[in-house]
Amino acid sequence: MALLNYKSYGASCWRYLRRRSSIVKLFLFCVALFFSMLIFKDEIRILSKEVRYVDATEGEKRPISSPFTLLRESFSKPSKNPPYIYHASKQLKRKLPSFTIKESPGPLTYLNMTPIAEEQERRIELLKNSCQGNEDRYQGLSSTKWAFERIEVDTNSHLVYCPLLKVGSTFWRRVFYALRTKSTIHTPYDISIKTALSPNRNRKTLKDLHVSNDSWRFVEEASKIMYIREPYARLLSGYTDKLFAPNPYFWGIIGRYIIRNFRINATETSKRCGHDVTFSEFVKYVIYTEEYNKPERDAHFTPAYDQCKPCQVQFNIIGKMETFFQDTSYVMNKIGFNVSKELLKEWANKAEEDAIFDSTASPFSWKKGISKCMSMYQAGKRIWRKMQIRGVVDKKIPLPFGTHKMNSVSSTNFIKALIMSRKKSEHNRKKQKREALVDAFSQVSLEDKLKLKELYYPDFELFGYDPEPKDLFETQDRRTFRTKYFNLNGV
Repeated sequence: MALLNYKSYGASCWRYLRRRSSIVKLFLFCVALFFSMLIFKDEIRILSKEVRYVDATEGEKRPISSPFTLLRESFSKPSKNPPYIYHASKQLKRKLPSFTIKESPGPLTYLNMTPIAEEQERRIELLKNSCQGNEDRYQGLSSTKWAFERIEVDTNSHLVYCPLLKVGSTFWRRVFYALRTKSTIHTPYDISIKTALSPNRNRKTLKDLHVSNDSWRFVEEASKIMYIREPYARLLSGYTDKLFAPNPYFWGIIGRYIIRNFRINATETSKRCGHDVTFSEFVKYVIYTEEYNKPERDAHFTPAYDQCKPCQVQFNIIGKMETFFQDTSYVMNKIGFNVSKELLKEWANKAEEDAIFDSTASPFSWKKGISKCMSMYQAGKRIWRKMQIRGVVDKKIPLPFGTHKMNSVSSTNFIKALIMSRKKSEHNRKKQKREALVDAFSQVSLEDKLKLKELYYPDFELFGYDPEPKDLFETQDRRTFRTKYFNLNGV
């Protein structure tokens, strides 16, 4: 307030002296101004440089146009929470709140980190040995520039993360958002995926780091995280989510391309919609676009080594989808949070609920587009089957809505039915998921399986997966069961 009064007083004196044209008085005014500047030098220095105002209630920075705007706003907004003032790299006032995880009350137990850390050492050693001498060979088709535009960095938390699609990337993007915004969360699912993926000036990638010794030192010393998944299972997940389940967008850009290029005597409806791609046709598409580096390649299906460049970035934490929450506990421990078993179990439960919500809400919002290609009853059966393929709902529990009911049922009631069926399910989820995987690959010729094995071989070698699992490579006449998860006519 003193500075504002001083400014007003100085302006009045200047007008008075201009009217009197007094050289002596003007000289005295300049002397007084000089000593006033010495007295208020700290305030003037802060206001003369670029500053940013942060509202304590909003937690979001925005530049200000005038140095006096900051002072004006701070005086016009009486609050118990004073605004933050940033000057150069020095933070005045109080510190921003840090990222926090709220545990539930009650007795808590924790995972033993020793065996998890030992497994991490084995994974890193395997990756290092497999990369040695293969750095150029294991770069993949995608450019390093494209990969570095996707690999996220958090310089404050010293983290680097490659968001490999179909390997829990939405979970980790929520965690990274919470870290960047210093949020307090109970589960990462407190943050919507729309919020986590929204453009944010605090979100940085490897591309944003300036080429300097400090940048290279940061990359060398950071915890560099990559999550991986068994390649055949990841391909099935991509197919189920983007082509088998109702998804007019992917039907349009990928499905129609597959039908027109890999199906003989396709119907006009199939060519127009791309809604009924079989898994064997999908595999042919993956092989063709990878072998010939076609522009129709999609990151949901391309190899992990191609997206994350593990032989160039040299990740030092390798998480796996098969041990997701044990590895997540290890990662959180590395960044300073000892997450309890109870909270990890709650996160796993929330992950399934989130999958149910997303798998239902999105198709119901696309009802107009879906209805051009199939009935809502057929769409509902595919959503239900998707949850069975994922092991969320027992395969023996049928869709509880008939043809006419599906035309009027709301997404909320459909979600409730899935959650209720999930609670009633007493099946072996891991076994059912594997059963669906085996059933999908029973449709694929041995020739195409061997081509897939060759194309994805770096992922098998770098991360320790079996490139030729017996149950997937069995010949047709040796099959003892057929579950028909992917019989599109029967769904």
